[in-house]
Amino acid sequence: MRPGSWPSIILTLAFAVIIAACHGKTILLIADIAKAYSVSPSHASWVVSAVAIVAAIASPVVNWGVARVGERRAIIFGLIVAAVCSYLASQTTEFSTLLTLRVIEGAGYISVVLAALALLVHTTHGKRRTSALAFWSVASPLGGAIAIFAVSPYIGGDNGQWRIAFSGHAVILLLLLLATPLLPSINLANRAERKPLSQVFKIYADPSALRLAAAVGAPLTVALGLITITPDYLIHVLKVAPATIGVISTVGILSSVVAGLFAGFILNLRVIGPISVVAGALIGVTLEVLVFIPGVSVDVAITAKVAQGFFSSFVVAWVFTSIPKMTRNGDVMGAGGIAEQALYISMFLGPVLLYPLFALPTRVPFFVALIISSLLPLFLLPLGFKRNESSPLVPA
Repeated sequence: MRPGSWPSIILTLAFAVIIAACHGKTILLIADIAKAYSVSPSHASWVVSAVAIVAAIASPVVNWGVARVGERRAIIFGLIVAAVCSYLASQTTEFSTLLTLRVIEGAGYISVVLAALALLVHTTHGKRRTSALAFWSVASPLGGAIAIFAVSPYIGGDNGQWRIAFSGHAVILLLLLLATPLLPSINLANRAERKPLSQVFKIYADPSALRLAAAVGAPLTVALGLITITPDYLIHVLKVAPATIGVISTVGILSSVVAGLFAGFILNLRVIGPISVVAGALIGVTLEVLVFIPGVSVDVAITAKVAQGFFSSFVVAWVFTSIPKMTRNGDVMGAGGIAEQALYISMFLGPVLLYPLFALPTRVPFFVALIISSLLPLFLLPLGFKRNESSPLVPA
């Protein structure tokens, strides 16, 4: 399989999508896990975020390892670690052991993610790279949506059927190993990316990389915070049936995925691409505010929520396509690593920062946070109205 070809790109994205189920497979199983280990649901919810701990803390070090051993070896290592931990998690009888395994599973998760991202940026150029990175922006939500759909039959089982989700995912990850020989066997990292371990944290001194991290983190912190707020709001304020929430969430995720795939082609258009980003940001934040305006009808709120995911995805896709531009000295892997790190940090910060604002007597501060976070990327990254196609790496 020729590196950089569409079959190669699709295969690389498949690794990211399937590994993303490590996070998504537990979202609907919190109550079952809490019951199985006799812990509170809030305590059990740590099985969802535990895989992101390594990603949120150690992305630069993992990137250093990927650059040293090569992308294919890092993907093989990550798949094996994630598969073994997922299987062992299905057999454990202690909740503390389950959490430990989930953290280790996260090490395999981020190894695959960063290695796959490195493959995309190293084997593609120009418009194809833009499309590939736009598609990359929807790999994680697509994997989560697939996982949620796949584990739904095991919810509420009396005989620990939730464990099938863990053991089944382990089998799928091991089967995915059979496709790794199709990946490039050489290490594609350039000299700037193969830096000594002592220099991996110098990426935080790069203003361009920090702007990229903020552009990723700001809108996604809001988006991930709203994941916890929206169901509660729809059920208790708009009186939507709890059974309907899952349908709304699934449709919203699929809407975002479709938009990300669509953005992969639109963002290649010199003028229309940047305009679509600005329009997507403005329409998306307007619809998001509309969802939470006091007195809004149920139908309007649900329609606005689904449509908001579509338009806002143009911004997220564009931010990820900006990774190669937001680096100095050719350290694209470093820029990609800090972007992914910002994504996983936002998983922790979203609910913690946003819910207190939503709980205030007035929603004005909440709306201000939504607007600023959603529009901030437009002021942090170059929109590219005058893109220089001859230079694949443009220092910001």
